[in-house]
Amino acid sequence: MSVTDQKAALREGLIRARPVVGPSDQAYDFMAEAVRALMPAGGCRLAAYLPIRRELDPLPIAERLDPYPIALPRTPQTPGPLDFRLWSPGQPLDEGRFKTREPAVDAPTLADERILMLLPLVGFDSRCYRLGYGGGFYDRSLAQFRERGQAVIAVGLAYDEQHCPEPLPIEATDERLHGVITPTAVYGPGQND
Repeated sequence: MSVTDQKAALREGLIRARPVVGPSDQAYDFMAEAVRALMPAGGCRLAAYLPIRRELDPLPIAERLDPYPIALPRTPQTPGPLDFRLWSPGQPLDEGRFKTREPAVDAPTLADERILMLLPLVGFDSRCYRLGYGGGFYDRSLAQFRERGQAVIAVGLAYDEQHCPEPLPIEATDERLHGVITPTAVYGPGQND
């Protein structure tokens, strides 16, 4: 079975395993403190996402950190990196390519600054590799930031049920995360390799 086929099979089961009810306030407090601990001295811009398909919602974490405006992605019409734009609650959102909600096309772009990026995922392993929906948008975005020399701390947000006990199949284009935060745990690469 090819890596692409292995990922597709995993993806289907992991999406079904997502809880219907989101985390408790106490779990969001825990996750916000875990994110705060990863923020570099001197500050950084928080980049996040607006959830789809029962993804873990990062906005309650952002609200506890009060980092507005945050950067949210706009999905390009053709495969490529995401276009991060600044957004604050109450500002308009456009409908994106995959029925996602995105900042307006004329919203300010993300400057060349340090970023702590919260990423959605379908599944993750103990090495902090993530399984997404298969479009490669976040992997291309992280690679682009790295190529530009922009400092990015990439952290996945997931439910505990999205942890894969076995290593995920990976490809050369798959970017390893700096960590994954769930409602009950923080995973870092190298902890369980």
